[in-house]
Amino acid sequence: MKFDIINALKGIGGDFEINRVVGAFGGFAYIIGAHIYVALNMVKGHTFDLTEYCIAFPGGLAVVVGSIAGAVSIKDRNVATARVIQNTTRTTNTQLEQGEK
Repeated sequence: MKFDIINALKGIGGDFEINRVVGAFGGFAYIIGAHIYVALNMVKGHTFDLTEYCIAFPGGLAVVVGSIAGAVSIKDRNVATARVIQNTTRTTNTQLEQGEK
């Protein structure tokens, strides 16, 4: 199976999931915004501190990615739980109907 960014934004049913799309947009916005902030500070005359950048940027990006991954995993777990309950209920109802006949 070929992996690309579009497939990563789709859920198990093949449709785009809002959590994944918003997460990807937020991640890209963070990456672009952080670099624009650094560029604007340099234009204003501040010096670029590589150490500060290397400490702050990856940490913030990890928070964005971790938050979205957590939200998607919780949603996927809840969907899987709901499907198990639905299938169990169907099986139980079918067994009851067959027993009544």
